[in-house]
Amino acid sequence: MLNLFFVELRRKAIHVLGSFIAVAYYFIDRDTAVAGLAIINAILLIVEWLRLSGKLRLPEILLRPHENKQVAAYIYFQLAALISIFAFEKTIAIAAILMLALGDTASGLAGALMDGGNVRHSRQRFIMKPFPIMAIMFAVCVMIGILLQYLPLAPDMNSISFGVFVIGALGATLGDAIPLRIQGRPIDDNLMIPILSGVFMTIGTLI
Repeated sequence: MLNLFFVELRRKAIHVLGSFIAVAYYFIDRDTAVAGLAIINAILLIVEWLRLSGKLRLPEILLRPHENKQVAAYIYFQLAALISIFAFEKTIAIAAILMLALGDTASGLAGALMDGGNVRHSRQRFIMKPFPIMAIMFAVCVMIGILLQYLPLAPDMNSISFGVFVIGALGATLGDAIPLRIQGRPIDDNLMIPILSGVFMTIGTLI
């Protein structure tokens, strides 16, 4: 189990680097961020096509075993960041991306130390991650909300109440804990976490 934890730790260290997307977005406008991420996504899609067609080999640390023959998580992460910035208000998008980068990291590390932590590829009809993992994910996402409460707002950011961040943390936790399937295929949680948290926060601002 410790070996699995340290493997996950190496992978999640790369995952955490995704938080720099949120940091960069703080300093630039939405159109620039969308254009930059669109270019990055296009490049990564080409790299992924080369990898899956056997023309390119990436370091093993970047991939889980099941990703050798299917689209890797980093593609979903970058796509989710692009969707979040395009679809949500800036403060919400930054929070959603951080909940993915940091919350999912905490959840993954906790899951590496607990039985039943990986539910994404379970064949059971309905399953969710153990409560302790959900609690860790939720707590980290709430702490992100606390951090953003004290962050000076950029000129194009809106002030959001702490309660809205808590609602977003709930959405992120559900996106991480409950695997959504379409025609029997699981939707990657790198997509589900920021999109659900962003939708929940957007609804929260309207309540």
